[in-house]
Amino acid sequence: MMRDKDVGHEIHAISNLIGRKIEEQKRNSGIEGITPVQSWILRFLQENRHRDVFQKDVEQEFSITRSTVTGILKLMEKNGIIRRISVPEDARLKKLVITGKGEAICQTVYHNICEMEELLVRGMTAREVDTMLELLGKVKKNLL
Repeated sequence: MMRDKDVGHEIHAISNLIGRKIEEQKRNSGIEGITPVQSWILRFLQENRHRDVFQKDVEQEFSITRSTVTGILKLMEKNGIIRRISVPEDARLKKLVITGKGEAICQTVYHNICEMEELLVRGMTAREVDTMLELLGKVKKNLL
């Protein structure tokens, strides 16, 4: 069924706009070297610092393939933002830990994310935001 506007097109356009806004925020904050995905991973690690987080958790949280996450985490480790530490139970497993440099970046990123979240829902009621999140959840489920 054709509509005046296709859902996929609108989601793609919004994704592009969000990406541009994030780049602008990074330039203004002095953290240009951090990719949007790295920003979300840092936030995820910060919010889950009370437990061990592994690569598989990142893959599941962001619906990103194993090979892609491996490359992202290697770069983050190379840049001194995170460390991967072996766990005693299984030397093959490496928990992800934010470094001091990563913590500082994380604070800036968190501030930028809060600004972005406020911008994304500006002019919406709490009910509209809940409805949007419910609908986006359905879209995500349809794609899995």
